[in-house]
Amino acid sequence: MSSDTILGVEDLVLLITVVVEAADEQQARAACDALISRADARVVDARDCSDEEPGCWAVIITEPSSEKATHNVSAALARAVRTFVRGLGDGFPTPRVACEPPTAWTVLDDPELINGLVPGAERVLVEAWAGDDPFGAGTPRDNSPARPS
Repeated sequence: MSSDTILGVEDLVLLITVVVEAADEQQARAACDALISRADARVVDARDCSDEEPGCWAVIITEPSSEKATHNVSAALARAVRTFVRGLGDGFPTPRVACEPPTAWTVLDDPELINGLVPGAERVLVEAWAGDDPFGAGTPRDNSPARPS
C-alpha cells in the first residue's frame, strides 16, 4: 500500500482505448504516436478486433492522472476524464461522463474530430480508475515492489 493510500488519497490512472483502422499492430500503434507523446503515456496493449470490423485495432494507452481521489472519489474520477479530454484541444467539447467507482468514462465518437489526433481513429474510450490500474501499469502503487502483509 502506498503512503498516499494510507493518508486517504488514491492515485488515479487514465486508460485510453483507441479504436483505429489499421492493417496491423505496428500501424495501429504508430497511428497513436501523437496521442502518446502528448503526455506521460504508454501503450499497454493492442488487439486485433477485425472480427467486428475488418482492419480494426484497439490500442490501449495508460497515463497517470494529476487528479487525486480523497473523500469524493466520484468527483475526482469525473474530473480526471474531463481534464484529459479538454487537454486534447480546443475542438473537443466537455464530455458527459458516466461514473461507477472505481471508474468513470466517456466515449468520443466523432471521427472527424478524433482523426486530427489519431489518423484512422473511429472512437476513443477514456476511462479513469481509482486505485490499481486494471492493466497493472499506471499508478505508483502498481509499479512499486510487492510488500509482505
